[in-house]
Amino acid sequence: MHGDQALEPLGVWLRLWGTDPYTRGYVTQWAPSDLMAVGPAHGAHEPPFYICGSDQWVAGYMEGAVRTGRGAAAEVVKHG
Repeated sequence: MHGDQALEPLGVWLRLWGTDPYTRGYVTQWAPSDLMAVGPAHGAHEPPFYICGSDQWVAGYMEGAVRTGRGAAAEVVKHG
């Protein structure tokens, strides 16, 4: 995709999201078995409390932020 230049990078940057001062821990730090304990309630809404964000979806990332944001917005419109 990037050609032969990709074989010789000029630099590599590593960011530890959990300790980065600008992100303040980007990803939810689930401990082993936490997600299983939450089970079907993960990402669920209980009016008037709505949860959304990339960490509230199966794999995180932007797709999760969009999907859970739309879901939370739909619940707010539905329940007021």
